[in-house]
Amino acid sequence: ENSFLYSYAGSSFDTLEEAQKACLANIKCNGITQEPYNSGRYTQRKGPDVHDWSPTGETSWTVCDEPEPEPEPEPEPEPEPEVEGSTWCRHENSFLYSYAGASFSTLEEAQEACLANTKCNGITQEPYNSGRYTQRKGPDVHDWSPTGETSWTVC
Repeated sequence: ENSFLYSYAGSSFDTLEEAQKACLANIKCNGITQEPYNSGRYTQRKGPDVHDWSPTGETSWTVCDEPEPEPEPEPEPEPEPEVEGSTWCRHENSFLYSYAGASFSTLEEAQEACLANTKCNGITQEPYNSGRYTQRKGPDVHDWSPTGETSWTVC
C-alpha cells in the first residue's frame, strides 16, 4: 500500500487479475500499480523499483521470486593431477567469490600461484575472460555458475 512503480508499460485494466495476466505476457512490465484517482484502474508499470511513498495513495504489486528448487546433489569432485604435492578437485559449473590475486592462462600456473598465496582458496576458470584461470578467496564453492565457470580446490 501507498506505493508505486514508475512509467507505464502497457494498457490499464478493471481488475488486478486481468492486469497481472497482461503484465506476465509483457516483457516491459515489472509490476502493477492501482490508481485510485483513475477509477481504481490497474496499470502495467515498468518500474522496476517499488517506491513506498505514493502521494496519491496508489498500491503496487510485483511478481515475487519463486523459491529456488532444491539443488541436485553435487557429484563427487574429480581429482586432478597433483601440483606441488597437492591434489585438486574439479567442480563443474561453479565459482568461488572474490579475486585473491593474478589470473593465468594455464591451470597449472594458477594452482602454483594459489598454493603460494595465503589469501587463495581455489581457482575459477572464466570462459567469458578468454578462459583465464583466476585465484579466488572463496572459501565456499558455489555450484550454480550463471556463466558456466569451472573451479578447482585442494581436495
